[in-house]
Amino acid sequence: MTALSYYFEMAKKARPLKVAPKLWNYLKFRSLKRETRMTVRRYTPQIGALVVTMRCNLKCGYCNMAKMLTETKKQWQEYEATLEKVQGIFQNPLFSECVLVDLLGGEPLLVRDLDRIVNYLSRGGHLINTSTNGILLADRIAELKKAGISRINVSLYETNRAILERNIQNINRVFPVHMSYVLLRSQLEHKPEAIVEAARFARETGCRSIRFWMYRPMGEAPNFSEIIDDKNPAYVAVKNGIDSMFPNYCLWPPPLQTGRIHKLCPQVWQRVGCNMLGDMGICCGSEENLRGLHSNLFEASADEVFNHPRLVEMRKQLLDPKSEPPGICKTCNLLGDPGW
Repeated sequence: MTALSYYFEMAKKARPLKVAPKLWNYLKFRSLKRETRMTVRRYTPQIGALVVTMRCNLKCGYCNMAKMLTETKKQWQEYEATLEKVQGIFQNPLFSECVLVDLLGGEPLLVRDLDRIVNYLSRGGHLINTSTNGILLADRIAELKKAGISRINVSLYETNRAILERNIQNINRVFPVHMSYVLLRSQLEHKPEAIVEAARFARETGCRSIRFWMYRPMGEAPNFSEIIDDKNPAYVAVKNGIDSMFPNYCLWPPPLQTGRIHKLCPQVWQRVGCNMLGDMGICCGSEENLRGLHSNLFEASADEVFNHPRLVEMRKQLLDPKSEPPGICKTCNLLGDPGW
């Protein structure tokens, strides 16, 4: 499966009249020059990421949710999504014209209001994706389909494998999902058969595709030795081998750049994200939130948030061909990915 067909499949579920303004906003993003300082009068982000809960029923070493909850010293209930909280976020122009909304966690299926949130976003013309470990998915798949979910990605781990083996085929009969799997350097080099088996499992159980993700050093115990860079021959060998077994089925990320750096990432123009308190994230490659003045969606204007000093500085570094990449980009494999 190509990235284009992956997105086209989801786009077919759009409501034409409702999505039209969002597509116009996307076309402006594609045609207008990217600037260091932005204004919502030109265009607004097309991807909205909502952290709908800090809770999870698994504990993965590379997940940052538990760390963030500990650092903020707040109760999980304050970060839990409700329909009313999401409606408040989408009244802001930074989110109102997002064509794609990612519902993230933690584990989103722990959110009681999730189906109501999906229904609200779907009726508003947004395409909605969520990523889940799938443990609770068998119980909620019918209601999410009815609510208008556009796409579901199920993450495969050793800790949820037995549950997915029991439930995923029945889930796919109701609403076919995509599977995702995090690539670690140690596994790539010493246990590639586990990666092959993940692809086989996804295909044989009826998942639409499997998307591989590069490990990023986040969470409570970041491990920089697990990063996969473009000097690693095992990545190409494993990728080519799996693609020959399962043609047009897998989506592969680029490895981390080590030679000439291509700074193509559009995240600080195209994507916006926050938690339920309105604390704004930086990008999909970082576990950090913005800090200080103009870092909260409910305490500053849209243009003030869109031009937070951290974002402005990152845009400056990304646009300047002579500048080093921003610090948080140096371990991100998507620095050279132009997005969509």
